[in-house]
Amino acid sequence: MADVPYFVPNPLDAPRPPRRRWVPWSAGVLGVALIAGSVLWVWRPWRSLEIPRSACWSALSGNDLRPLTGAYGKVSEVGPHPRLQTPTSPEETEIRSNACRLSWQGDDGRQGKLLAVRVDPAWGGIDADRAQDASRNRPATPLDGGPGAAWLATAEGSHRVRLYVRCDFQVPAASDPAKRKAPPYFRVDVGSDGVYADPAAKGRQAYGDIALKIARAAAAEYRCSNRVQLPDAAPAIPDLVPEKQGTQGTQGTQGKEKADG
Repeated sequence: MADVPYFVPNPLDAPRPPRRRWVPWSAGVLGVALIAGSVLWVWRPWRSLEIPRSACWSALSGNDLRPLTGAYGKVSEVGPHPRLQTPTSPEETEIRSNACRLSWQGDDGRQGKLLAVRVDPAWGGIDADRAQDASRNRPATPLDGGPGAAWLATAEGSHRVRLYVRCDFQVPAASDPAKRKAPPYFRVDVGSDGVYADPAAKGRQAYGDIALKIARAAAAEYRCSNRVQLPDAAPAIPDLVPEKQGTQGTQGTQGKEKADG
């Protein structure tokens, strides 16, 4: 008689085969990955803020520039020169310049001129600069700079700060008659295309702080024979609004009188 195969059931007390648990486990991993990806997209830890350790003839540090930048991006100095150019230092012209420019490239796509600084003798005088502001309909106001300095804050697209420092210095013989006699001041002009800082008041104040630091460095390069008098801190830089022409003229005279005092 031939053997007939038959099915033998498992005993009732035999252990059950393990269930497949990979489906819920993989779904959990996928959920965690989605959450982590969302957090990374919002946070984006690979973004950074790059600022030069020193800039503008090594007078400025990264902390001086930080109030002007956005949260993420890169600051670069355009054509840096290690020394400041002055009429009293005509030598080494290839490593000297009287202008400093810093560019901004933000992670949000914004780019432009973060900061522009220029230092030169105030050949035309403070009143000439005030007259030029008035002719271009740029609101401006004088700020208290103490006995040895005068400040002007102007609105030109964004804000600018000009600091005039009382300095007695000698100039070499010049072919231009207007520049054969040194003016009593050198001028530090600080501004940019726009304020990236938030709040904007923090960025405006940085202009004044930067102007003061540059002025201290420039006084040594200009070899001022007098004792340069600069305040310990920059005055508060206002948020300027358009002013009447007559008011501007009066304020300019008052600022000149303070500087001469």
